[in-house]
Amino acid sequence: MSKITLVASIVLMGYSASQLVANSAELSEKADEIKTLMKVSESRERGIRLFNFAISFSLMLAYVFLAHFSGLAYWVSAVIALKLAFTLFFSDRELRMEIRGEDMGRRGILMDKADSFLNVLLGLSIALVLVL
Repeated sequence: MSKITLVASIVLMGYSASQLVANSAELSEKADEIKTLMKVSESRERGIRLFNFAISFSLMLAYVFLAHFSGLAYWVSAVIALKLAFTLFFSDRELRMEIRGEDMGRRGILMDKADSFLNVLLGLSIALVLVL
């Protein structure tokens, strides 16, 4: 089980690192793609946000269970769950703003970058704990 958790931690770290180094042009491009997909599929904001929440929550829950069953302490699993819950909140907030065409602003972008940086540290920390 710890090998799967190790791979999941490396994936989390890599994905978060890619979000950390993404520039505003890439983020604008991603927002435009979401808006185009909404128009094509005639989806509503609530449906898209609910789908994003369901997928993200499922991945978060799977990662927490993997960490727990890899022999990590209960409190470590709780910290992971809390950190990823904040990430889920930021993801939903960002998606909502993108759908509505609102500008994230400097503070929002810095919070998103800080969250990505903490996720990189989380993935790296868990991977190191499992290896060492």
